[in-house]
Amino acid sequence: MEIMVGLKVNNGLSGKSLWERRELLRSQANVRFVDPDQFCTLAVSCRKITRADESAAGLKGLFSEDDGLTYFVEEELLEKYRDGVDVPDPSLELV
Repeated sequence: MEIMVGLKVNNGLSGKSLWERRELLRSQANVRFVDPDQFCTLAVSCRKITRADESAAGLKGLFSEDDGLTYFVEEELLEKYRDGVDVPDPSLELV
């Protein structure tokens, strides 16, 4: 099953730029791009999840058997999130 998922998502990625690869994936019905917080929530959820990274496109991915969707996050956004750069400053919250 994991190989078939990769074939569906990888179709047509060779010879494309990083931006083109991401745009091609964005256009697929079985793909969702999520923010780092959503990605981490999915990773630790109770769903049946398989890793589905697309390193050629600079993406970390998770395939959910529950809904048949592949969820991607850009590696650079995930790195910023892990480093705490993408975390909002609580002092800037509106009251």
